[in-house]
Amino acid sequence: MKRPLRYSVLLNSLIFSLITVVLFTSCDATKKLMQDAQTLENGGLHAEALDKYAFIYNNYSNANARVGMKRVAQQILTSKSQKAQMMCMTENYEAAFAAYEDAIAFYNNNSNLELTQSVNLGESYSDCKSKYIDMLYSQAEEAVRMDNYEKANQLIRKIYAVDRNNQRAGYLEMMCDILPNYNAGVIAFDKEMYRDAYVYFDEVCKIDAGFKDARHLKEECLVKRSYSLVYRIVNNHDVADLFEESLASEIKGKLLNQSNPFMELLERDQIDMIFQELQETMTPEYESEGGASSGKLKRARFILAGELVSLEYKITPETTSKCDCYATYRIYSDKVNCFMYSQSASLNATFKYKLLDAETGKLYKSDVQNFSFNDVGKHYSL
Repeated sequence: MKRPLRYSVLLNSLIFSLITVVLFTSCDATKKLMQDAQTLENGGLHAEALDKYAFIYNNYSNANARVGMKRVAQQILTSKSQKAQMMCMTENYEAAFAAYEDAIAFYNNNSNLELTQSVNLGESYSDCKSKYIDMLYSQAEEAVRMDNYEKANQLIRKIYAVDRNNQRAGYLEMMCDILPNYNAGVIAFDKEMYRDAYVYFDEVCKIDAGFKDARHLKEECLVKRSYSLVYRIVNNHDVADLFEESLASEIKGKLLNQSNPFMELLERDQIDMIFQELQETMTPEYESEGGASSGKLKRARFILAGELVSLEYKITPETTSKCDCYATYRIYSDKVNCFMYSQSASLNATFKYKLLDAETGKLYKSDVQNFSFNDVGKHYSL
């Protein structure tokens, strides 16, 4: 059924009126919002003005709002940049870094507005960091010169916080490790405490192998305090040579494993002459002059002589007994038998030694040691 023409005309008129009302209402709202944004901008409240302009543009696509956004954002960026530069110029570096990071983040977050940087923020930030590092380095260098290594290390850590791979800071850090040891080594050397000095100079050389002065002084410490030691066990005809030779090898191994840079262990296995004299020193009638000339002739500074006074070694016969198969082989069966074979050994020994000065015959140490060891060996079979 067709509607009357007059009805259609009235309906279209109503729709047109509604659209007109909405448009006028929208225009009034946009105008009011723009006025509010302008008021905020004129009052210097740029951040609030930017938010207002952004709201208008995003909701009403108002071109003037976008222009306002760019204008206010540019003012904010310029202000942030100037703040960062001023803080850097007044050497308030840590606050300057935060200001630069804030300005750079603002610029990146508003890249769609095509803002202009009054200065290149990245380059300016890097220059500010360089000035900060130069200041810290100068202070750390002065602290090192004043032997204030704790303060120097604190400043170096601040440099690393800005530039982790800073080579100059790495050099100063190495100096903070080297110089305390080097200075202590020099003091010990001057006081003729050569062993202590050697330890300090050795630490320096571990850090910097090219430190020639430390290396030279370290070698001189060795020359001044190095000594040679000769060792061979005194022969006891009542003890088998096998035990004496084994003990001699064990003692030599222990001496070498001390890694004493001042000690040189000499081999004297063929020089029976020295130890023939030492046989006499193991008796109560020993006189301090005995044995000195032979040791001195063969360059031995000290002579360590020892004797196995007694040695008793016993081995018991092997015994056999049944054992728990489950505990040994994880076998649980009455038809399987498991056996344990055991044998024990014991050793009791008395060892006497003396440490002598080969040049003067002075007796430094004399003692008797008693040893007792017991061992049980076991093995199993099915």
